[in-house]
Amino acid sequence: MRAIIQSFNNLKVGIKLACGFGVILIMSALITLTGINSFISIDTYENKSIISNDINNTLDELRRVRLNFQYTRDYNSMTRNGELLKKIAEQLAQASAMKWDDSAHTLLNQLNDAYKTYAAARDDLLKASRQRDIAGDQLNTARSAEAINTLKNRFAAANLAADTRQEYLAVHEQLIDIRDLTYALLITPSAQVGSDLHQSLNRAAGIVNAALTHFSPEQQAWLNQAWSVFSAYDRYITDYMTAFNAENDAARILVSSAATLDNASGALYRQQLEQVSHTTRNAQQELLATSIIIILLGVLMSWHITRQITHPLSQSLAVAQRIAGGDLTATITAQHHDELGRLMATMDEMSQKLNAMIRDIRVGVTSVAATSIEIAAGNTDLSSRTEQQSAAIVETAASMEQLTSTVKQNADNAHHASQLAAEASANATQGGNIVTQVVTTMNDIAGSSRRISEITSVINGIAFQTNILALNAAVEAARAGEQGRGFAVVAGEVRTLAQRSAQAAKEIESLIGESVGRVDAGSALVERAGKAMDAIIRSVTQVHDIMNEIASASDEQSRGINQISQAVTEMDATTQQNAALVEQSSVAANSLEEQAAALEQAVAVFRLNAQPTTAQPAGNRPVSALETAKSAAPALKKPAPPVADDDRWESF
Repeated sequence: MRAIIQSFNNLKVGIKLACGFGVILIMSALITLTGINSFISIDTYENKSIISNDINNTLDELRRVRLNFQYTRDYNSMTRNGELLKKIAEQLAQASAMKWDDSAHTLLNQLNDAYKTYAAARDDLLKASRQRDIAGDQLNTARSAEAINTLKNRFAAANLAADTRQEYLAVHEQLIDIRDLTYALLITPSAQVGSDLHQSLNRAAGIVNAALTHFSPEQQAWLNQAWSVFSAYDRYITDYMTAFNAENDAARILVSSAATLDNASGALYRQQLEQVSHTTRNAQQELLATSIIIILLGVLMSWHITRQITHPLSQSLAVAQRIAGGDLTATITAQHHDELGRLMATMDEMSQKLNAMIRDIRVGVTSVAATSIEIAAGNTDLSSRTEQQSAAIVETAASMEQLTSTVKQNADNAHHASQLAAEASANATQGGNIVTQVVTTMNDIAGSSRRISEITSVINGIAFQTNILALNAAVEAARAGEQGRGFAVVAGEVRTLAQRSAQAAKEIESLIGESVGRVDAGSALVERAGKAMDAIIRSVTQVHDIMNEIASASDEQSRGINQISQAVTEMDATTQQNAALVEQSSVAANSLEEQAAALEQAVAVFRLNAQPTTAQPAGNRPVSALETAKSAAPALKKPAPPVADDDRWESF
């Protein structure tokens, strides 16, 4: 049991709350299920009591319509009785479909048996009643009264003798007696009335038979006609009484079975009411007991869970208050492993860590105070060295400005020479192009001269052929004699012209030959000039490339010197900023020393555990930045000679 309680105590708070609420919900569900079960039982018994009550109500109406039939002979009542009987059958079938206990099942069986008996007796009653009505219709007093009145009127109209009238009056009186007894039998049937009616009929038969001898045949016919109405009464009376007795027997069975139905249904109804009352009381007691148990369990679990939550919180609050008051000696022992237990353990760990932290802060404050003094001294030394360094950087910046102006002038001259070389190269290139064009033109002229020489040769050949043709023509003209004389003159002229053309062609050919020779010589000279121009262009191009390289190098030097100058300027600005920062650092170191003293006073408020506090040894104190810089930074060699103190570069 203790292990279970300990396991529960180590559960998370959410799980504990969930378990508590879960138990309450389960108990609530148990109450609900108990109530639902009780209500189901109550509803079942109530339905049974309702069906029992419905059977009672139907039986009451069944009894009423049966009695109404027996008193009024209204067959509509029996029709209604049959409908109610079917309704009872349906109600009994509905009740039989339900589950009953043994005693109720016995009553239900009684109801079913009594219903069957009642139904059979009802059929017998209805059959006997119909037979009684048939017999009663035959004993109708209206017909007997009509027969008596007819006979009376006839004999009243006849002139009868005194003795004959006396016989008629005896018959009339006997018939009146039969009529009255028949009416009494129909109204209040009984065995006595039936017996009296039989005796009256027998007497009337004797009187009628005795009187017939005193009447005339016509009067006998009148009397026989009237007596024929009454002579069958004996058989009808027997049938009527038989049906009446059967009806009474069926009615007694109906009354008995109806009483059984009424008693059984009443007992069943009362039994179901008692079951409803008993079930209601049991449900109330069960709900009350379950509610009390749930309330007690809820209170117990609430108290236990609340104690599990509030007790660690109270301890944690007390420790937090002590820590807030500066007491760091408080300790907490966590007994559980839930969130609150871990909270207590965390609070204890926090208290221990705060204790150690404050102790370390006290030691650190002492070290910070000592270190701040060293920082202030180092900052003062660094400030003086920074000022010396700033002066050296200013001198370096002035030298770099002079060098920058010189290099810039060289770069400008190199750019100007490069431009001149570019122009010379362009002019040489243009001259080379012109010489190339001249060479091309001279070659074209030489080609044209050669073609002219060829044409001249052709012309010379044509002149030679023309001369031959003219010679041939002159020969033919000479042969022709007188007829060819004119043609010979013309041929002579043509020959002369051909000779002159040949001579001119020779002169032109010689001139063209001289021109071609001179053109070839000029082409050779121009070609040599073109080669010389190409050499000049290549030389100028090389000069231009060299000047471009010189200009590019001068630009690179100028940009490098500018960058160095900017770097020196930035170094100067940085040095000035360093000087300002050193002054601020000195002020901050002084402020740090004051704040360390104030912090030491502030942490003195806390009470710590009794543990020995060891001061930080001098050998383990932090090395100042000044000492680190002096030992680590190498001396820098500076190209600028005007440097007063080489040590100022070491701290920088």
